[in-house]
Amino acid sequence: MTLHLRELPVTPGSSPLGTSHLPDQDIGVDLAPLGYTEREFLVSGTAGEYRHRDGVLERTGERPFTTRVLVRTPAPERFNGVVQAEPLHPDYDSAGTWRMAHGWITATGAAWVGITQDHRSAATLRDDYDPDRYRDVSIPAAGLRWDIVGHILTALRTPGPSVLHDLAERVSHVYLSGWSNTGSFCRVFLQDGFHARHRLRDSAPAVDGYLIGISSGAAGDSGYPPLADGSPSLPHDDPRRVIGPADVPVFEVLSELESETHRCVLRPDGDTPDDRYRLYQVAGTSHHSPLLSSVLTNSAQFRRLGHDVSDWRITEETSDAQLDAVARAAYALLHRWAAAGQPPPHAERFSYAAPDGSVPPGTAEELLRDAYGNVRGGVRTPWVEAPLAAYSPHSTPAPGSCRPSPWAPLGSPELVAGLIGHMTPLPAEQVAALYADRQDYLNRFEAACDRLTAQGLLLEPDAHDLLVAARRRPFPRPSEKGQLP
Repeated sequence: MTLHLRELPVTPGSSPLGTSHLPDQDIGVDLAPLGYTEREFLVSGTAGEYRHRDGVLERTGERPFTTRVLVRTPAPERFNGVVQAEPLHPDYDSAGTWRMAHGWITATGAAWVGITQDHRSAATLRDDYDPDRYRDVSIPAAGLRWDIVGHILTALRTPGPSVLHDLAERVSHVYLSGWSNTGSFCRVFLQDGFHARHRLRDSAPAVDGYLIGISSGAAGDSGYPPLADGSPSLPHDDPRRVIGPADVPVFEVLSELESETHRCVLRPDGDTPDDRYRLYQVAGTSHHSPLLSSVLTNSAQFRRLGHDVSDWRITEETSDAQLDAVARAAYALLHRWAAAGQPPPHAERFSYAAPDGSVPPGTAEELLRDAYGNVRGGVRTPWVEAPLAAYSPHSTPAPGSCRPSPWAPLGSPELVAGLIGHMTPLPAEQVAALYADRQDYLNRFEAACDRLTAQGLLLEPDAHDLLVAARRRPFPRPSEKGQLP
């Protein structure tokens, strides 16, 4: 497949949707101190269109497309050969992988590539954001997305013009990951054979490993999107919903929210050469991570244009859990497995309240919780191992907030807020029974961090940041009347 590239200018007066940094609003990530450069390309070619018919994958034709690719690269002397690629999310064409892992990407010298793949995003870019900059962007059908991403991934290591410029010849590993909707994209790309179709000239895979984030394989069309408009939904019992053997490592990283519906597609970890698989269910986390809201610029850019972009505020106290900390460790473990053959650790799974098989597939199931209200099992994060609060994966919307985004199938603020985690501080008396004093709490928190870093499930810089935050956290003390002071 021959692709045609055209670079677009990236200047203070002409910036991409989702640009890394808005200095006037102090939103995003300033790339200059990190030695990174941002570029944007229009990429044109032809892609197949696909659908399911009677459970069989069917190619229905081929159509031309022009998409955009956003690229962030280090100085050549810092490039480590790794490309972290992602299909951009239809929610304002946002970048979930960059949001979760930008600190690790830039610290290690990896490149990042974001690919517009959703036909609704193409229309948003062209019609609602910048009609001049994106006038040529065209993805005429939803079913083209799989080949669009596959072709661009293959081109990252194919001789010829490249979005990576002079780094292209030094690429050693390409990873594909996504979060929420784009995590589900990665599941379909892998399970419906697009990973096998898109190969390099030596027949090696174009993708060296996958990370599927906060996507429940059993959650209807959200967990396994139809291949195209008009393509039927995959049945709940279809085996493709369960990650099967592949010739590259595959990780799934789930919060409590996705785990509620994921039970019927659970599978054991795999350690054979043709089935390298890990599942990490992260305790005390939810689908949406409010602490990362200022990383991406997409929503702010739309607000500056006068669009009515809803904020996501809840009535409860916002959770301070950091799923992204475990996610960055998972990216490091995935690369170590793919590049050096070093297997990552196994992790305990969540426990469910109902007997296995007693709840219809895809239905949310209650997770077992301890006496403090926190989930049992999973990756034991320090905020649940040394708790000062009970962590819930669901919340309720603040008045006027949590309106669904234009693309979203979620139909109400209540459903949107249901994706956001909150925390309920433990009563002071319960905290006093748990810890001898503040230092005892900090010691137990640090010990929990140490256990995860020893396993490789938490990176040292993240452990340091978590400890700094713990030291700043107010420590409740009971008053004489048994109330918080």
